[in-house]
Amino acid sequence: MALATHFITIDVSLKKTGGDLVDAVEAALAERGAPLRWAITQVNAAAQTATVEAVVTTLSNP
Repeated sequence: MALATHFITIDVSLKKTGGDLVDAVEAALAERGAPLRWAITQVNAAAQTATVEAVVTTLSNP
């Protein structure tokens, strides 16, 4: 098995964070793979969402 890296962009709801944005972002990223690094690149105040860009790894079969 090999590791594959992916650059992804997701939107995270700021309404559903329960006050802990870091946990909400990491939970959303964990659904797509193991996050190596991530950054909030945009916040939409009207929609109450944050755009997150991340690099994640997944297992892949060659």
